[in-house]
Amino acid sequence: MTVSRLLTDPTTEARLGPDVLAELRAGLWAVDCQTCGRRFGRWEKPALTVQAVADTADASLHHRGCRSPRWREYSTGEERELTTFPHVTWRAKLILLPTGNTPVFLVNPYYELAMLRRDDGRWRPATLDPFAAYGMGTDLFDGVIAQPSLSVVVAEDRISAQITDNGTVAHRWDLSPLSPKLRDAVDAKEWLTVGLTTSLDLGRRLSGNPLPTLINARQVRLGAARTTYTEQAQLLSDTDFAKKVRLEMIALSSEMIRRRLGIEYDDDLLVAALACSTGNSAMIMRLRGRDKLASALPVAMLYATTSRTASNRPAHGGGVHVMAADATGAAECFEMIAAVAELTGNTVTRLAAEPTVEQRRTEYLADIVIGTPEQFRAAYAFYQDDDEDWSLHETRGHLAMTMGLDVRHRAAELIHRYPRVAVI
Repeated sequence: MTVSRLLTDPTTEARLGPDVLAELRAGLWAVDCQTCGRRFGRWEKPALTVQAVADTADASLHHRGCRSPRWREYSTGEERELTTFPHVTWRAKLILLPTGNTPVFLVNPYYELAMLRRDDGRWRPATLDPFAAYGMGTDLFDGVIAQPSLSVVVAEDRISAQITDNGTVAHRWDLSPLSPKLRDAVDAKEWLTVGLTTSLDLGRRLSGNPLPTLINARQVRLGAARTTYTEQAQLLSDTDFAKKVRLEMIALSSEMIRRRLGIEYDDDLLVAALACSTGNSAMIMRLRGRDKLASALPVAMLYATTSRTASNRPAHGGGVHVMAADATGAAECFEMIAAVAELTGNTVTRLAAEPTVEQRRTEYLADIVIGTPEQFRAAYAFYQDDDEDWSLHETRGHLAMTMGLDVRHRAAELIHRYPRVAVI
């Protein structure tokens, strides 16, 4: 619970004054004692201990029996009594803003600890100030500017917000597995807004959108973090589509392939396609040449069904990217897929060797895009670096289908931005 009542000593009251103490009470939360690590009682008044060194200080909550309220001054270089705070509580929550179904990763990094800074002789709360060094600001627009030091990592069993400093993870906050609704919202975005605040108890349910109030009060640090996925999280899942939809779509695609290309689906091809659509690529990887493509095509067509919105416009985060080993392989894939797409109504394109800007405008908007991993890397780099607004294009590519492990490796870091990856 928030600290409405706080035990303080006369020195602390005189140094900080009533306004700063009121801000501390609003930004501190009595969860665990910072001496013993045990929880506070529901009606217990925590003791506030302050350690000051020059113009900086830390303020922490303790059981009265563990540590009495006090203000302690230290000289520069003198070792403080409390050098670390291993019992500090943090909590995080992924919320969906009502506008645009936008996910925001909120974190309260310090429940029982606050930082103070003295400017022009007056103390003020400064708990979130250090995060400015990572590019996190207090303005709404800071939440849409991707910072290299921030990242969101989606794993099989969690989603994490991370801050790195010189290649080392300085801060990390994890959340348990996402609901299908939240996972869909995350998959549709190229980046997520990360917000740090000490003014919310994120262990409780939030009502409405808290960001406008936090921004107006300058009680939040915001930054955008690009989303990446671990290999396990990228496996196709039987929960991606309803079982009936999966079976019917694969059967329908198989029939269209038979009619258009004259390929008869035996049990091996069909079982391999079904297994691949639920995350098991072992059987399809044993197939060769035309059989491999024929078995993979129904899976690509299945995931291409989410490429467009109900109004038939390219959807954020939609589309299938097929990565071939070389230009010859890309041509073979394109020939087969484009022939079947004439019956299904899907749009298919092959990345150009030396694309123009006009080609870049349309390439990633196709339902199925085919090329080499190097071509996909070049296209994505263009969308990131060019001055025009390519925000829709950056999100495109829900499923990456790579023709072998070597092709996946050649995609390098790019492969980690895809919510789903199938190696065939």
